[in-house]
Formats: sequence, structure tokens, C-alpha cells
Amino acid sequence: MTNQTAAGNTPVVDGTGVRFTLFHDTRGPVVVEIACSTLRRIFQARSDAPDDLLDAYVKHQAQIHQAATVKVPSNGMVLLADGDFASTARDRSAGVTS
Repeated sequence: MTNQTAAGNTPVVDGTGVRFTLFHDTRGPVVVEIACSTLRRIFQARSDAPDDLLDAYVKHQAQIHQAATVKVPSNGMVLLADGDFASTARDRSAGVTS
């Protein structure tokens, strides 16, 4: 097995964050949600407006998907928060941009 993932659907804003599905070649489908607050603080979404959250998600999709692949799902779901992106937060506070 190659331990690869692929996005499974169009991301949606559900009130608490952006939700999407990743298909993992060894785990199967996993629903992932990244919190609105994380998209604002870590990925600089301008507001909680759906378009702003989706823009931040799309811009940083590769990094968000990578973080989702290293977390173990609980009940078929992965919840991503600020702590899952500690190196990104340190880079931003040091003035490093991606």
C-alpha cells in the first residue's frame, strides 16, 4: 500500500468549520473538519463568512490535507484545530509566509 489520499467531495462550510472527505488507501473514507477559528488564526481567513473560509481552505488545502492524514480518525472523523498546525503558527509569528 502506498498510503495515499485523495479528496472525495467539494468542501462545505457547516457553521463550525469547513468539512470535506478524504479517501485514504488504507483507512477508506474519512470525514475531516477544520475549525473556523483555525482557518482564521492559522490560515488568515478574513472572517467566518463561507467564502472567506473556503478561500483560506483552498489556498492551504495541501497543508490541511497533510495534517488530516497523520491524525487517527475517531468514529470515522478527524477534527483539525490550531494545535495540528503548530509549525505553521510559529512560522507566521516569525514572519515566514508560505
